[in-house]
Amino acid sequence: MNIENAGFADLDEVVHLHVQAFPGFFLTSLGKGFLKELYAGFLTVSTGIFVVARNEGGVVGFAAGTSDPEVFFADLRRRRGAVFAIKAIPAIVKNPLPVCRKLFYAVRYRGEAPVARASGALLSSIGIAKSAVGTGVAGRLMAAFESEVLKRGVSFVYLTTDVQGNDRVNAFYAKHNYVVLDRFKQNGRRDMYRYGKILSS
Repeated sequence: MNIENAGFADLDEVVHLHVQAFPGFFLTSLGKGFLKELYAGFLTVSTGIFVVARNEGGVVGFAAGTSDPEVFFADLRRRRGAVFAIKAIPAIVKNPLPVCRKLFYAVRYRGEAPVARASGALLSSIGIAKSAVGTGVAGRLMAAFESEVLKRGVSFVYLTTDVQGNDRVNAFYAKHNYVVLDRFKQNGRRDMYRYGKILSS
């Protein structure tokens, strides 16, 4: 099993894993084209961080995020905003009001940084294949992501995840020394934890 920086050739496999790992999530509902464009952003925007776990069968896990969320999302919207809109059209046609409402929120998204921190890296997404659950791959991906963050001169990582029905994921973050910074309602509805971790070289 190798953990390495992702490349464009990995995007289709990563999107497939995302769909498996996050069924029913808003981003998943926007379709594979939208997801591929999003993950390509972690490769094309300089502040993106994107690592994959690979075995002889292909990609079995990934972690993606950014060392500077404010810069990353602003740059992605500026450069590829129109493409994202086009990729979202099938989802808009299928379910216009909910999708448009959430896209409006997404346009304003800045990474939801903790109020008490002036800066920090954001772990946007981490997912693994079902066959890799319990093998330690997720922990290795997390360590590789944190190592890349430190290389960028950043010593704090944060992330958000659901409170309800998410015990295994919350236990994973606690195991890897992430602490709950606060609890908030995303879009006024979705109950979320915000985790953070100070990294040490």
